[in-house]
Amino acid sequence: MSKKNGPEPFFRPKKNRWYVEIDGKHVNLGPDESQARIRWHQIMAGTPATPTNINPSPSGVLVCRVIDLFVGWSLTHRPGRTAQWYQKHLQSFLDSLPDAATLTADQLKRHHVTNWVDAHGTWGANHRRGAITAVQRAFTWAEREGHITRSPIRGIEKPPAKRREQVLTLPEFQSLLTRIKEPAFRDVLEFCWETGSRVQEVRLIESQHVRFDRGRIELPPQQAKGKKRWRMIYLTPIAEDIVRRLIERRPSGLLFRNAAGEPWEAQNFNNRFCRLQHRMGREELVRQGFTLDPDVVQRFAKTLTLTKKVRSKTVPKSDKELLREARKKLTIKHAAKLGTKYALTAIRHSYCQRLLEAGVDSVTVATLMGHVDSVMVSRVYSHMGQATDHLRAALLRASPERASAEVAVRISQ
Repeated sequence: MSKKNGPEPFFRPKKNRWYVEIDGKHVNLGPDESQARIRWHQIMAGTPATPTNINPSPSGVLVCRVIDLFVGWSLTHRPGRTAQWYQKHLQSFLDSLPDAATLTADQLKRHHVTNWVDAHGTWGANHRRGAITAVQRAFTWAEREGHITRSPIRGIEKPPAKRREQVLTLPEFQSLLTRIKEPAFRDVLEFCWETGSRVQEVRLIESQHVRFDRGRIELPPQQAKGKKRWRMIYLTPIAEDIVRRLIERRPSGLLFRNAAGEPWEAQNFNNRFCRLQHRMGREELVRQGFTLDPDVVQRFAKTLTLTKKVRSKTVPKSDKELLREARKKLTIKHAAKLGTKYALTAIRHSYCQRLLEAGVDSVTVATLMGHVDSVMVSRVYSHMGQATDHLRAALLRASPERASAEVAVRISQ
């Protein structure tokens, strides 16, 4: 793990030494990688790294070493995306520690973790929970492997997982599509709506996975979630048309790519949904006849950066530019409150709900969604409690005499 934006250590095989370049000079970190990284952290933190403090202190193993060892293990024994997820959160946690180069595991306290999480006010409950879990697992692993005696943050309190309740009806989804101009993004949304695919599955599909003779896409275990079973994604006619069109364009390689022809990243989808949220919010602002208060705009403009980069040169912004920037940012802020933020997971939830309301049994729904059994469908994906019209219709179908009586009453009224 490295300090953010800092130089990365590199290895010279001929000299059998690790080095890091600082101010144009190559600093010798020693032959052992783990100790070299410890010394590197100390240098980045401004702590002199001498042979007497390269090794862990008698009071315990350094926190940065535990994290380095765990990330190295994750990169070898966990899927790439999972290892990157650990690395991202652990790097952020390490950067939050003012004494990361000298702090030992037995000196680490729970407040170090909670202070780090609390400093990120924009993180939601699930993000906060995941971040704490990432740090917790690193030290639990270190305890299990014998690097430390006991995890110092065992039993740390985490916010409860927040269930996603967002489900779209067909009219809502169609309205969503009308606001999306990018064909590549529309293809992803329609494909997920028709098949219930996971985000990571869409990003992996290639022509070699497609079996039109069986009406499905077959992802091998090493590319499927859990890495144990084949993932079968069954195609509707609309989904099949999308896949055929993409195969004609890309006979080999990834089928679903963004407008620039590059592989989709999770953040790409999030950015597009954020822009969609702002657009829908602006539409609502127009309907409400919303206008910005000129005094508020003036005050906010004074808080903005007064300069900008033009051809690598720093130049001052004009008053007109500052006001325009202030209006734009304030409008986006108000629009975000009124617009709905969607996600591809909501489309997957909607797929599940749609099948259940159509009378498909939960075991079949679970199989179509790629689950081993129906537990996840009933516990996470089913939103039947919200489908009041569907539930009442089902009740009346089970009580035909009562339904007939209600109809007679309505006619008489």
